[in-house]
Formats: sequence, C-alpha cells, structure tokens
Amino acid sequence: PKTSPLELLKTVRLLGDAYPSFPLSSATLDVYVRLLADLPAELLEQAALDHISRSAFFPTVAELRTAAFDLLEAANPSPSAQEAWLAVLAEVERVGHAGQPQFADPLAQQAVGALGWRSLCLSENPVSERAHFVQVYQALRAGQQQEARRLPEVRRFLALQAGSSVAALTDPTH
Repeated sequence: PKTSPLELLKTVRLLGDAYPSFPLSSATLDVYVRLLADLPAELLEQAALDHISRSAFFPTVAELRTAAFDLLEAANPSPSAQEAWLAVLAEVERVGHAGQPQFADPLAQQAVGALGWRSLCLSENPVSERAHFVQVYQALRAGQQQEARRLPEVRRFLALQAGSSVAALTDPTH
C-alpha cells in the first residue's frame, strides 16, 4: 500500500526533528511526497529511523529509497549465487540431463535457461559452468533489484517508450 501524504509528512517531520538544522521548504516536502509515496508507510518510517541511526545528515530521497529496499531485502533475502548453484547441482543429480529441473528460485530457473540445462548437465568443465552460472545469476539479480527500486512513474515511462519504439519499428508511417 502506498503512503498517504499525511503519513509521509509524519516521517519527514521525524527527520526534521532529528536534523533540526536542515531547512525543510515546501518545495522540498513536495519532492519527498512525490518520490516516496509508492513506499509503504511503515517501511518508509523504518528506513528513516535506520538512516537517523547511521548518519549525521538529512537523507536524500535516494538514501531513503535505498534504505527502504535494503530493509526489504534483509527481511526477505534471496539465495546467494552459491546457494543457487547448489540447487542446480541437486537438480542435476535428481533429474539428470533428460529431465525437467524445478527451482524454487526464479532467478536460478532463468540462469539455467540462459545457459542451457542439457549443456550444464553434460559439461566436462563444472568449474567453468559454475563461474558462468554465478555470473549470469548475479547479473539477473542486479537487474531485478534495479527494476524493483525504480520509481513507478519511471517504469511506466519506460513501458510506454518500449511500446512506442516497437510501434515505430513496425509501422512504416513512423
């Protein structure tokens, strides 16, 4: 659930009380309300408290968003690349190259799809396959984190741009 402007102002007021020398203009408040409204109120408050406990300076919007997403990731950690690789090895053992692997971690499933299940199973160089898997897995995770942290309005803009780019490529009148 999104944070209401009133809830957001309570959090910004908490920050103002913690950093009394920071000048909070109405324009600054408007920016904070606009760019933090997609975060749940409790998460935003915890991110503010986390920031207050670590920094002597009033947080930027980026610092608050980073703190909020870091808290979410700490509460719901993803498997490490090594843990995901161990799951791949378990599936190799369980189903072999002719079977259909099942992964609880969607990123592991994507990484295996990118590298090819059969080639992973039949490889004669497991050290190299592990290195490739870890590289792909970490890239997928970084992309997922970047997308999750992106502002909703930026996501919408990118989706519209992708749609108009496809239309421009397929429509000879553009």
